[in-house]
Amino acid sequence: MFDSDSFRQVVAPPDRAPTAVDWDTVEARMGVLLPSDYKWLVENYGPGLFGGFFYILYPGSSRKGLDLEYQHERTTWALEYLAERGHSLPRNPADLLSFGRSENGDVAYWVIGQRDDPDRWSVALGEPRGPLWEEYDGGAVEWLGAVLSRRIRMNIFPKDFPRRTVRFSPLA
Repeated sequence: MFDSDSFRQVVAPPDRAPTAVDWDTVEARMGVLLPSDYKWLVENYGPGLFGGFFYILYPGSSRKGLDLEYQHERTTWALEYLAERGHSLPRNPADLLSFGRSENGDVAYWVIGQRDDPDRWSVALGEPRGPLWEEYDGGAVEWLGAVLSRRIRMNIFPKDFPRRTVRFSPLA
């Protein structure tokens, strides 16, 4: 379960408040409700880099590579392309919605179970040019907190991530 105080102990939020997000508009354009823990993360941290390695996609980011809606379209297209060409995927592309990415191009997805209950979605992590996929039975912020605090280890990520001290670096 998501615990905002525990997450803040792992990585301190930035000093300045991020720009507000119009969630109704974002969700209407995407055609799906988004998890409340993700909204909390975006509202408290904004766009930026966790531990010098992992980005959370941000609605309306000026950087297309970090824009939630743009990246969702791109990653869905890429997954469908691979599936059409016979690549084995652990999930149907329609059941995955990207929410983050690493400096190495690894993509974090929500595994959409019940579309009307996004707070019950789990997490899948896929490497960009390989068959390795890992899953976590919990929400995005719970997963990120577990990774950054070293409670869990994702084999896709480099062995030196995260470092002992984890910082959040806001993007301008």
